[in-house]
Amino acid sequence: MVIMIREFHINGFRAFSQFFMRGLGRINLLVGGNNSGKSSVLEAIQLLASQGDPHSLWFTMSRRGERIWDDTDSRPAYEADVRHLFFGHELYVGNSFRIKQFGDAGPEMVEVVMTEAGLNEDAHQTHFEFSGSEAPSSPLALHMNWHGIGPTRDAVLPVSRKGGLSVDAFRKSFRPQSSRTPLQLITTASLSPMEVVSLLDDVMLTPDEDRIIEALRTIEPTIERIATAGFSRRRVIDTERGGVVVKCSNNPHRIPIGSMGDGIWRMLGLALALVRSENGILLVDEIDTGLHYSVMEDMWRLLFSTAQRLNVQVFATTHSRDCYESLAVIAHSDVSDSRNVTIQRIEREKHLAVAFSEKEIVVAAQRGLEVR
Repeated sequence: MVIMIREFHINGFRAFSQFFMRGLGRINLLVGGNNSGKSSVLEAIQLLASQGDPHSLWFTMSRRGERIWDDTDSRPAYEADVRHLFFGHELYVGNSFRIKQFGDAGPEMVEVVMTEAGLNEDAHQTHFEFSGSEAPSSPLALHMNWHGIGPTRDAVLPVSRKGGLSVDAFRKSFRPQSSRTPLQLITTASLSPMEVVSLLDDVMLTPDEDRIIEALRTIEPTIERIATAGFSRRRVIDTERGGVVVKCSNNPHRIPIGSMGDGIWRMLGLALALVRSENGILLVDEIDTGLHYSVMEDMWRLLFSTAQRLNVQVFATTHSRDCYESLAVIAHSDVSDSRNVTIQRIEREKHLAVAFSEKEIVVAAQRGLEVR
């Protein structure tokens, strides 16, 4: 059973010196202006749910392109620029960030601290090439630890002389136990073709296949079946929507799903990620991307009913008024418990998100009030 997050705290992570969200439910929609920190909140939840897995730091920085390139190195390698994880973008001994949640079974926290690296034969490889007052007095390392249900987990990653974390450092770090919370993240670019093919292979010929088709029919009612195209995943190019075909009732031929528009692809990613997040957490950045306002009510209805059935907690972001007003419609008609759906308004330089309950969402929508 997933441990539902009820309250969420951030200290010193990215643009947040401090930040709090309270009164969280089954479906949580994060709204706010550009650069208010909505995506950073999703990243923080992902780091916490990883239960101290250092690889989650690597994926977080890679998605944002936070890299240090070495033009003198002939290898196509790069380091992740760790400074951008910290409030103020600074590296010094003692700088840290903490992410904590209070859930149904007690608190859980992940903490990342810059420390002095232990002196060893490789110490000369971990000092910084900074000048003046920025130069540290000793080599640095990134110490990541997790506290929650079960044993504490921690890892120490050496920081390079350029202030980066190399992929080799992550490869040598531990991988978390299988007891970690199931989690799926959908970015604004949706799932990659390889991720879609992999997830779809896992659900074919299972009851989840019917849920996927049900989701796609919210956009194209004639879809009857879906399948992978029958070739190796290695042939799926990440920049193309290949590898997936559908059968429609009004066409005798298989149709590549990439020819059916952005909305179908986005809905496919949502549905696949949702069924793979059973007893876990689903994170969706800009959930309405690629979706016409006319299908948003169906999207929310499908998302809520499936999340409730599969015991998934959902955190999503949006800029769209249509998106949260359509959520109000299903909250009014389908949701019986006011704790199940919330809107959390995030504002720059404000430490506390403004929470709207199910009833308040409905009233705001009916009166045309702005909650973004």
